[in-house]
Amino acid sequence: MDLSSKRILIVDDDDNMREAMYETVRRMGVQIDTASDGQEGFEKASKKPYDLIISDMRMPNVDGMTMMNMMQSSGVSSPLCFVTAFGTVNNAVQALKLGAYDYILKPFAPEVIEELVRRVLEIEEVAPLTKRKKNTAIFRSAFMSQLFMLAKDVAASEATVLITGESGTGKEVFARFIHENSSRGSGPFVAVNCAALPENLMESELFGYEKGAFTGAANRKPGKFELAHGGTILLDELGEIPLHLQAKLLRVLQEKEVERLGGTKPFKINVRILATTNRELKKEVDAGNFREDLYYRLNVISMELPPLRDRKDDIMELASFFAEKYCQINGKGTCKLADDAQAALLDYDWPGNVRELEHTIERAVVLCKDCVVSERNLFLHGITINQFMADSSDLTSAETFDVNDGGNSGGETAGIEFAGTIAEMERELIIKTLKETGGNRTKAAELLGITVRTLRNKLNEYKDDGFNIDDITG
Repeated sequence: MDLSSKRILIVDDDDNMREAMYETVRRMGVQIDTASDGQEGFEKASKKPYDLIISDMRMPNVDGMTMMNMMQSSGVSSPLCFVTAFGTVNNAVQALKLGAYDYILKPFAPEVIEELVRRVLEIEEVAPLTKRKKNTAIFRSAFMSQLFMLAKDVAASEATVLITGESGTGKEVFARFIHENSSRGSGPFVAVNCAALPENLMESELFGYEKGAFTGAANRKPGKFELAHGGTILLDELGEIPLHLQAKLLRVLQEKEVERLGGTKPFKINVRILATTNRELKKEVDAGNFREDLYYRLNVISMELPPLRDRKDDIMELASFFAEKYCQINGKGTCKLADDAQAALLDYDWPGNVRELEHTIERAVVLCKDCVVSERNLFLHGITINQFMADSSDLTSAETFDVNDGGNSGGETAGIEFAGTIAEMERELIIKTLKETGGNRTKAAELLGITVRTLRNKLNEYKDDGFNIDDITG
């Protein structure tokens, strides 16, 4: 994704923090302006449009919240994210309710800002064409239509909902639909990926902690339940929560109260709980891995999302949406799904469900030629790009593929200039994919069908030839 046309405003009175965020975002190729307080930030935001504003919350003269109110009153609609070392639940909830895009606590790693920038700018770039939110439900099948109609009825209640289904079926999208159609839709929606939280950090992330609760706890930190006050919390992959925390979670569900780590007394919260899992929790209960009382407390309303292979009518609707989305992100205009690609998509069983379909289309869009996605661009049935190149009769050292005219052999090679060995072709393909992903190694490995470790080893080999990944990331 080319970010060179995007502009971000960074507002912070701390010179070191402002410079650190500036350098982090600059490496992504984004245009940047800075301001040292809320008044200066407001004046700059009023004069030119920004694709994102990142602002400290506590500043002299005009603080972050006041600046946000001033911008809203003046019709400035740029997405605004707060960063602060003085996080409190009231500030977080108030900021989200008033329209802040996100809320990040200091200190944070540079990767947190990078992920925020990509997330916001990707949504902004796709939105003009798709006119859909990031988590819009895409379906055509009669079954899914009925399921979403039922979800609207469920949304009107305060009942806890357990959403089950295989990995990648869209459980979080379904949960967001319930939240947005509920009376809490204007409140915060806090999604917690329980599978991604290290076990030793899970309790403090969910319930928060007091200053001095453990070594390094320099300030009080609100937990995810507190941040969801007045809205909805989604416990994604709930089955990953260890047994010793399940009892504490049960108390939260029953008593609607939370006690921070290191705290002396619990306090009330107003949160609706949704949960998802790809496990059969009843079997986990029988195996002693999940509390029976918690299972029945969560399973007030259970809704199961079917796998993609059981709703074939939705495949082309989803594929078209993803093709449109990633063509815009990658600056390719409008891509077409060729007839053989459509047939292959419908014939495939999609063990990874909607998530696999999205990644398949994204990779195909990046690698396709002349904005036409053919079957060979899909790499289905476990075929990797390396295998494709090794097996392709189109690739010989005598052929030349030109990045400008698309090649003189008729072979589809993602528009890479090539006149040499397959190893050289592989190198060019890897470098091109890294450029397409802005140097994101995880995304590039995913598109290439190889592991991150394999990609890292390849890049180490290329260093001997003078290649430097910083040349791509800027």
